[in-house]
Amino acid sequence: MILTEFIQTIEKAGSRLDCENYFRGHADVKFELKPSVYRNGLIRNEDKIFKEAIVRTPHEFQHHRSTCEKLVKMQHYGIPTRLLDITSNPLVALYFACCDLPDKDGEVIFFQVPSDHIRYYDSDAISALSNISRRPSNFECDFGIKAIERFNDQHHMHYLHHDIKEEKPYFQEIVNPHDMEDVFVVKAKMDNARILKQQGLFMIFGIEANKMNPTTIPFEWILNRRDSSVKLTIRHKYKQGILDQLNVNGINRSTLFPEIEYQGRHLIDTYKTS
Repeated sequence: MILTEFIQTIEKAGSRLDCENYFRGHADVKFELKPSVYRNGLIRNEDKIFKEAIVRTPHEFQHHRSTCEKLVKMQHYGIPTRLLDITSNPLVALYFACCDLPDKDGEVIFFQVPSDHIRYYDSDAISALSNISRRPSNFECDFGIKAIERFNDQHHMHYLHHDIKEEKPYFQEIVNPHDMEDVFVVKAKMDNARILKQQGLFMIFGIEANKMNPTTIPFEWILNRRDSSVKLTIRHKYKQGILDQLNVNGINRSTLFPEIEYQGRHLIDTYKTS
């Protein structure tokens, strides 16, 4: 697949009135769609990872009031979180599908997310899911309890309410059980250059019964998994050629990673001689 073919595939797929289009690039088609904290057994210590990151670098978080904002900051620096990076720009996703693992086929995931599953960083649902990060590994909920009042009266939920009230003092201690076992797209603040350049957003994951098991992204959201005519696999032999084409169109390491260390790497790649 070359760049023009990729663009034509995206344009042909189109959009739906009740959804928004988002994308994610995988350098290996075998990569799973799950947050980094659910890899390598890290979920057992998610609460410790969250707290240690703040203890070790408190100055980095002093202007971030909400847990969601702190998670975004951690994700920025490669600390495992329950967030999954996505973008509204398919060409950015294509770059990430090509920039690593030159011997592996890559893939761009095309999401069509229903509008009612897209929230801003300060919504109550996002606060609830974000603060699961602060709960220990034995955190669990009985989703069989349908009455909202009884659901929120569970032992573990009281602790979650306490965490939410730290960022929202007037929170009414009512969490919708459906939100807890769901996935949402989060529109975070564009308060760092990388998110802005990458047109970045995040998916945040709830849980299935207990914290050890994340909710999965609904199959119907993934257009190129449910519609076989939308082919977005990137053969490894075309990766470098696509990167060259993207570079001509202003999408490269330098533009997507504006921090100075990445500028240096881009300059080396640009001017090195054999």
